[in-house]
Amino acid sequence: MEGVWQELLDSAQIEICVADWWGARENCGCIYRLRVRLLDTYENEVVKFSASPNPVLQWTERSCRQVSHVFTNFGKGIRYVSFEQYGRDMRSWVGHYGALVTHSSVRIRIRPS
Repeated sequence: MEGVWQELLDSAQIEICVADWWGARENCGCIYRLRVRLLDTYENEVVKFSASPNPVLQWTERSCRQVSHVFTNFGKGIRYVSFEQYGRDMRSWVGHYGALVTHSSVRIRIRPS
C-alpha cells in the first residue's frame, strides 16, 4: 500500500529490512516480542521472523535494545508485511507500564545486480 510495485517485489533484487528498538522503565521490568510476517496477495503467510529477547528485569537497566532482521531470497508473490509487537510489564501494574518501543521500521533495500 505504500507504493512498492509488484515487479520490484518479484525481482529477487530486494531485501525487506525490519527493525525495532525497545526497553523498559527503570522501576519496572518488561517482556517484549516481535513477529514479522511476509504475506501473499491473499494475506497467507509465506515467511516469518519472530524474536523473544530475554526480559529486562526491574532496576537493571534503562537502555534501549534493538531487534532487527533482513528478509532475503523470499521468492515471488509477497505483497504485504505484517509487523506485530507485544510488550508487558513484569509487575502487572495497571496502566501503561509495558515495554517502551520506538523507531519501528520496515524498509525496502535494492541489492545491486
